[in-house]
Amino acid sequence: MREFFVAFRSRAEAVRFYEELASYRISSRLINTPSSAKVGCGLSVKLFAKDMQQAKIILQRGRYASAIGFYYFGANGNAIRL
Repeated sequence: MREFFVAFRSRAEAVRFYEELASYRISSRLINTPSSAKVGCGLSVKLFAKDMQQAKIILQRGRYASAIGFYYFGANGNAIRL
């Protein structure tokens, strides 16, 4: 299954988003932001593609000002912005 991650400028907001996803029983993980993304605070939240729509709704409702965007891992392992 394809995975993606949401990069943040704030570590605190990345953790808050991760915890909010867990409260909705959405499977996710806190990860170090891949260096190939060249953005953010160093923490991102990784999710399955099937949960992308729910994640977008939660981001909008939660007013996560430091969210940079959605990224996926390309065939060569590089982070690519959606």
